[in-house]
Amino acid sequence: MQAIILGQGNPYLKNPYLSKLSKVLDSASVPYEFWIWSRDKQAQALPKVKVLLSFGSWGGGAVNALGYAVWVAWLTLRVFAQPRAGVYFCSRLDAALPCAIVASVRRCQYVFLDRDKLSKSYAWPTSVKRAIEAIERFVGRRAALHVVPGDSRATDNDSDNIRVVRNTPHTEVIERARQLAAAMPARQDKLRVLISGLISPERGARMMREAVQATGGRIEFVGAGRLLGEDAQRLAEGMGANYRGIVSNEDALALLLSADLVLAFYDPALEINRLAEPNKWFDCAALQIPFFTNPGLLTSAPFEQHQACFMCDYGDGEQLARQLLRIAEDRSLLEHRRAGLRQLRYEAWDTAMARVIAECTRLAA
Repeated sequence: MQAIILGQGNPYLKNPYLSKLSKVLDSASVPYEFWIWSRDKQAQALPKVKVLLSFGSWGGGAVNALGYAVWVAWLTLRVFAQPRAGVYFCSRLDAALPCAIVASVRRCQYVFLDRDKLSKSYAWPTSVKRAIEAIERFVGRRAALHVVPGDSRATDNDSDNIRVVRNTPHTEVIERARQLAAAMPARQDKLRVLISGLISPERGARMMREAVQATGGRIEFVGAGRLLGEDAQRLAEGMGANYRGIVSNEDALALLLSADLVLAFYDPALEINRLAEPNKWFDCAALQIPFFTNPGLLTSAPFEQHQACFMCDYGDGEQLARQLLRIAEDRSLLEHRRAGLRQLRYEAWDTAMARVIAECTRLAA
């Protein structure tokens, strides 16, 4: 089997999911290459990466909307023109739709890595949402396998091609992260709080910025990840050298291991957030690092039931600051949450994805 991975951005740095996938393919001795849409201004040559489109920037706007249309059209032509290219692994709907279109005309094997439901990611008008849901069903049902991060995303319950691969860490990445964390310089005695991943308005950037300001230097905040919006930019500026920019998956987990606590908020007004299956929650579960999240998320129930996380109302920066200062004064509260995390057991990502790869290999034979 030859694998072709379709997605956006640097797959090794900007996309931990695809970085983990490449490691599983390497372990299975499956040859692969990435076909990507690059929106980075200084795109660098990367191993096994073919840039099909270089256009636009990260964020929204008319230019990027046009970019999506061009990306889908161009990808459809490229896939159609290469009937024996291999099995396509499609990261999100924009990469999978071209394969579904081609599959409706001739044989085209693809795996739909359905990491985010577009229909649930924005407050669409009802008619637009229904149209997107119809497209998602069209794409999901034509896929050889439809991979989702949790049962909450398995909306087509009558389809036998759905496979659940939770957003847990890769075993090898954890081992490398532990080595990196051990080599880090000695830390301060202050409570260390990590803010990482996509830092945006919909993921609590304002409340986290307010909490950083309200704690007045009594807590050490460390940040890493992509910044969207003014609050995220100001949050990073406030952390100074403690904001590390965009880092690799290994470095992100090393930062998590060196932290006492992680912030992981999701605006419950968005349906996709109410069905969140975040990497950070499962990273924390695997590494037993307590985290904060907010009420109103349907998928946080196992963590809440085991008292494995702290809760703070979404958007309330003052409440968050008070709770952080209380934890800084009483570190036993952290141990209570660690005990809750130890009760949770989730399969390693590479173990689950290896089964998907093996199944694809049999289908492609």
